[in-house]
Amino acid sequence: MITLLSGHTLLVFVGIPALVVVVVALLVFASSIASGPRYRPGLSWWAPPVWIGGPDVNAKPDPAKLPELPGGPNSAIASTGVARTTGGASASW
Repeated sequence: MITLLSGHTLLVFVGIPALVVVVVALLVFASSIASGPRYRPGLSWWAPPVWIGGPDVNAKPDPAKLPELPGGPNSAIASTGVARTTGGASASW
């Protein structure tokens, strides 16, 4: 006896598993589709530079209103008018 597949049988044994596969595939690829293009090695960089933790661009102080820093008691330039030749990386403060 030859049994023919009815519409309900095809729906249950083919349609539902196909629907499950499609839903799982969409869930897997949804994050990569939503995030947009990625940088690929060998291509030029197209995104603007980002300085994480840098100063706020909108909060720049006016340089004319900044106070001057006072010279210390050992300020060589203030007392003699000539910069010292020692100190800094030579560790002879």
